[in-house]
Amino acid sequence: MPESSCLRGTSAAFRLMVATSWLAPESWQKNQEEAIREAIGAGPDWTEYLSLVVGRHRTPALSWAALSRVPGIAVPEPAMQELKKRSDACRMQAVRHCLLLAEVLKVFNRAGIPVMLYKGPILSFELYGDVGLRQSRDLDLEVTQEDLARAQACVENMGWCLDSSLFPMTPRQRKSFLRHEHDIHFDHPHAGCVLEIHWRNDWDTPELTRARWARSTPSVWQGCSFQALDPCDMVLYLCSHGGDHHWRRAKWLGDLARVHVSGRMDWEAVWGVARRTGQERVLLTGLRLLGILYGLPLPDLPGDPWMNLPSSLLEIPLLALKSPEEREVHTSLAELSERLRVSRYERLLRPQISWRDSLSNLLYCRDDFREVRLPDSLFWAYVPLRPILRACRWARQLGRRTKKSS
Repeated sequence: MPESSCLRGTSAAFRLMVATSWLAPESWQKNQEEAIREAIGAGPDWTEYLSLVVGRHRTPALSWAALSRVPGIAVPEPAMQELKKRSDACRMQAVRHCLLLAEVLKVFNRAGIPVMLYKGPILSFELYGDVGLRQSRDLDLEVTQEDLARAQACVENMGWCLDSSLFPMTPRQRKSFLRHEHDIHFDHPHAGCVLEIHWRNDWDTPELTRARWARSTPSVWQGCSFQALDPCDMVLYLCSHGGDHHWRRAKWLGDLARVHVSGRMDWEAVWGVARRTGQERVLLTGLRLLGILYGLPLPDLPGDPWMNLPSSLLEIPLLALKSPEEREVHTSLAELSERLRVSRYERLLRPQISWRDSLSNLLYCRDDFREVRLPDSLFWAYVPLRPILRACRWARQLGRRTKKSS
């Protein structure tokens, strides 16, 4: 696996993390082993490696599996033991998540609520034939917006607790919430798990959501029925989810790498769906990053579309990936600057998004509804009030930090 100039400027621990952020199928296993041996030969800092794998990029079970099948490598015993412990914990968590997911699916099946599954143990099984290899901190599923209220009632009756950041809204507030957001969160009272119920993807129009449901296929898992994403939609979901988070975790690229080299994907078909749904750059960015980080060949797509891909769509994710910590925002001004930066990136990633929609997303903030409970007849007043409400929240946050530091 050839090392790119991007990786040559990084630490050996980072290069080893990238090399072990997925589990290559047999057709690419030799290349992965070569990358692992090269990184270990460069003398990685094992404390840094464990920090990247366990905390920053969350690939303990994948990394343990990848290292374990390479014979003759010199890994310090304490590092191997710690990684094995983290891998075992990841697998135990996956078992608990499977049990919780099966319970939710059974209740939805009985209520006649169609449900589509994302990520989590289902994706791990789809990619690797093993529900325990991918680490997931939550469960993600989608229902239609029409079924959202019934789905919420079902999981609350099961004992899941609605995220405390949500609160009763007026009809106009709820309409704005449903338009600008895409999921609601529930916490399990005992399992330490979060359930995310989506009614759309963050980047979807209502038409795209309906089309994705129409392309999905009935499937069964643990005796429970659900709708499985069409393979093309699954790939585009991986690319869109990673792209919307600036590909800051290597495990998301590892998922896409596994799909790419499995040989099961018709990339011309994926490209066709991407063009119809305005996700061309989303797909191209993900695949191009696979070439940069893993040395994977680019699919042969009609018209050689790689030439017109803006360079910042690659530069920003590469910076995010190499950052040792998550990006933190501490002030109202920094938050606004971050939202503007994200908005510019999203405009590049999805140029079909209108400026009106971008501005609407920039001006929306659910916390404004909590700060001032305006009646629907004065709903328009949230826009001019927003700078004041944001400044008040920032002042309170600053006061809490000052009090805590003193």
